[in-house]
Amino acid sequence: MSAAAAATASPPGTAPAAATDAANPNDVLDLTEHVKLVSSDGFEFILDRRCAMASGAIKAMLSSPARFAESHHNVIEFKDIKAVILEKVCQYLHYKVRFTNSSTEIPEFDLGSPEIYLELLMAADFLDC
Repeated sequence: MSAAAAATASPPGTAPAAATDAANPNDVLDLTEHVKLVSSDGFEFILDRRCAMASGAIKAMLSSPARFAESHHNVIEFKDIKAVILEKVCQYLHYKVRFTNSSTEIPEFDLGSPEIYLELLMAADFLDC
């Protein structure tokens, strides 16, 4: 995982710096301004809510009148998206929010290695981002 990642990731079984131990019910992660995205391999990404809402699918899950369970907990689990792909998606969502309506020159977004392009394309299509 890169140090410049737009989200905070933690391996399965550990909590990110902003989170607390799930085994202790008195410690509650305040996700009102953030959303937790969980990859298929258990990595957790804490993403600014504004950035997460740049994805049409995530926005629908969090703000739909159907009241998905995700909207109550601000935690979304992706059973088919690996951490390496979800990390790149989080970086892109941050990039998209940062440079939308920007008057400065927009730098090219780094897609990473070609080995992940197909999975990244499928995730971007699913997440509508």
